[in-house]
Amino acid sequence: VLDYTPFQYTFTFKNTRQDAAKVVFRVFLAPYRHSDELDERRNDFIELDRFVEEIEGGEEKKVLRDSKDSSVLLPQGVTIEEILAGDAGKAATCGCGWPRNLLLPRGTQEGMPVQLYVLVTDWVVDAAGLEFQDLTASVSYCGKQGSEYPDKRPMGFPFDRPLTNWRDMKDMVSEVKNSHVSDLTITLKN
Repeated sequence: VLDYTPFQYTFTFKNTRQDAAKVVFRVFLAPYRHSDELDERRNDFIELDRFVEEIEGGEEKKVLRDSKDSSVLLPQGVTIEEILAGDAGKAATCGCGWPRNLLLPRGTQEGMPVQLYVLVTDWVVDAAGLEFQDLTASVSYCGKQGSEYPDKRPMGFPFDRPLTNWRDMKDMVSEVKNSHVSDLTITLKN
């Protein structure tokens, strides 16, 4: 079975404003390719997660986020154990989202180089409405059932448009202060 070892993101960020803020983290992953040209690579980035956090004015905060809580994943279904125990009465889900075992690419035995990109923006500006404070259960790809898409920004933002202002990721991050990129490796273990 293709699966990944559960992991956590750890982000440290600071609110430079005096007022408390509600911010949204947009987390993307892309394989590292032969080209550094950002505009060539922008379609390689896939959204891994999107979530909202609150922070007080002037506060520096460390955020831990479990991979199982990703906003792109299918909601957890009923397990065989629950069916056998007679507890199969869970509410039906819409069936939209990314399969839980495929959140990450399988990597290679030598280690597949990837880049993790994080953009933090003001959720008060980006939210489609006050009712959209919880971005759980595959909301990134599917929206909220029976509602409009909860984010005013287009799907895939900021990679939804040509990125010709910057040559590469490091260029972009140096100018977009509310973002960060990390070079990582995904290793396949048999």
